[in-house]
Amino acid sequence: MTNATTTTESAKAVISLAEMCRQLEMSRSHFYWHLKRGNFHQPLKLACNGRPYYTADMAQENLQVKETGINVSGEYVVFYERRPDVQRRPTLSAPRPPRPKPARQPEPNSSLAAGLGSLNVHVTSDQIKAALAACFPNGPQGEDEANVLRTVFKYFKRAESA
Repeated sequence: MTNATTTTESAKAVISLAEMCRQLEMSRSHFYWHLKRGNFHQPLKLACNGRPYYTADMAQENLQVKETGINVSGEYVVFYERRPDVQRRPTLSAPRPPRPKPARQPEPNSSLAAGLGSLNVHVTSDQIKAALAACFPNGPQGEDEANVLRTVFKYFKRAESA
């Protein structure tokens, strides 16, 4: 923080919570975390609308807490520093890279395809049809879903090892 910023900011009689966070170089959520633990002064509230604010003296003491590592009640506190190589906010002008689309599950017996996918068996809908025909010549009607999944899984594992 530069001396010009400090003198300009300390000339104000009161500062908002957002300004306090900017001066301390921390996010609001991190600032509230420290407030909850009593590391900084609790803000005063405007009578007309309840907006939080700090007097110049309170703000200066909060800045001293960050600089010295001793909170307002005299206890030690450690602050994490932001890494300078990490971009703080994504810029709106930079386009985001496209997200990869999830692989489509085969349509027939989609619960079966999903179950096989969770077991790291990635097959096409035609392969599932062939496995069902080989394992259940009369169709899987009346069979428990877990039993069908187990049987088809074993079918593909045997085919893989052969």
